Amino acid sequence: MPLIVDHERVKEKILDAFELCVQERMLFDISLRHVAAKAGMSHQKLLHYFPSKESLVVGYCEYTKQYMVTHCKDWFDSHNPKDYSSTLAYMNDFMCYVSSGESGEHRPQATIQTYILAKYNPKIQKIVSDEFISWRQTMEACLQKVYGDSIGAEEAEAMMILITGTFVCNYTGALTGNINSSILSQFEKLR
Repeated sequence: MPLIVDHERVKEKILDAFELCVQERMLFDISLRHVAAKAGMSHQKLLHYFPSKESLVVGYCEYTKQYMVTHCKDWFDSHNPKDYSSTLAYMNDFMCYVSSGESGEHRPQATIQTYILAKYNPKIQKIVSDEFISWRQTMEACLQKVYGDSIGAEEAEAMMILITGTFVCNYTGALTGNINSSILSQFEKLR
């Protein structure tokens, strides 16, 4: 009987190994051989799924695109604003999720490096651009469920800037994280 291979699961395993490599070294220092070793497979097998480092990075960018849109929508779908004392408390809880995630959640760890690559690689730039367009549309629809139709693309984009900055600061450990549970409340003082 022939061996049945779940090709999508193998791709996920390779992308997970790529993420582990990114946690250990800078992106430009990672070879496909590093990724194959981390995935516990031969270099030849990895090449069957991703024939070049660029194709692996492009595959990872596609994965993060789907992740961002899906997890944003899922959070808003699973949290009811009426269960909170105010919309500010609701949105602060969302930003707390952005900064910390849920227990056991596997988040993309190489997004910052891939966003930088978008400046230099047209394929990656297109994927990242498409990611942000999809994400903005999703964020706009989610915010409209909470605030109504007065919310548009600008408010969604402002949230995306805040979310991206939160990712960068938490990923790099650049800031204390002391306000992660009430990020939006801090802006009230700046009005």
